[in-house]
Amino acid sequence: MIYYDIHTHLKALASPEEQVSIVNTAIGMEEDEWDAYPARWRSVGIHPWYIIEDGKSQLSSLRALAARPDVVAIGEAGLDKTVETPLDKQLDIFTEQAYLAEEQRKPLIIHCVKAWPDLIACQKRIRPQVPWIIHGFRGNGILAAQLLRFGFYLSFGARFQPEAVQAAWPGHLFTETDESSIPIHSIYKSIADALGITLTELSTQIARNISIFPLNDETYRTV
Repeated sequence: MIYYDIHTHLKALASPEEQVSIVNTAIGMEEDEWDAYPARWRSVGIHPWYIIEDGKSQLSSLRALAARPDVVAIGEAGLDKTVETPLDKQLDIFTEQAYLAEEQRKPLIIHCVKAWPDLIACQKRIRPQVPWIIHGFRGNGILAAQLLRFGFYLSFGARFQPEAVQAAWPGHLFTETDESSIPIHSIYKSIADALGITLTELSTQIARNISIFPLNDETYRTV
């Protein structure tokens, strides 16, 4: 059985034999430093917490990295109304990353805090062809259902609301560790219990869902 972790910051834990991890990687990292990490797959983006000035230099770095074959997603990008960076600047940087994801035909990993109407408005305006995935989703079933109606995918970590997991099941559900030290197989078990299904059933479905990522290796889709 293979466990898929679509968003992790814990590089030291990335991808043992039975696990496929997409490691979130910082903008501006030198290529030799990238190669030093034991990560087969990565996402790269500009987090709304860490936008520097107008973000142009960060966007330039992101564009240079986005086409790498080991980069299988853009992000985490996002909107967060709890930080000092003005929302209009966040929207500009987010929109640029969304269009880059379209150009690269790679999913967009999204961080969103207290900005759901703004995110949905962006989605309506951009009308993306690539999947948009809300990472670390902790919202309730009502919000989950609303996002799913617009075509979003939801990724769940150690903390989640069971009704949201049930809403995303089966075809729009992913799993992740983010910054938690709780292993991905434990998160799988918690989600399977919340759904009232076996671990094998959950693993089989997530292996199907993972096809939206350009992993380019069929052995990584084996259950």
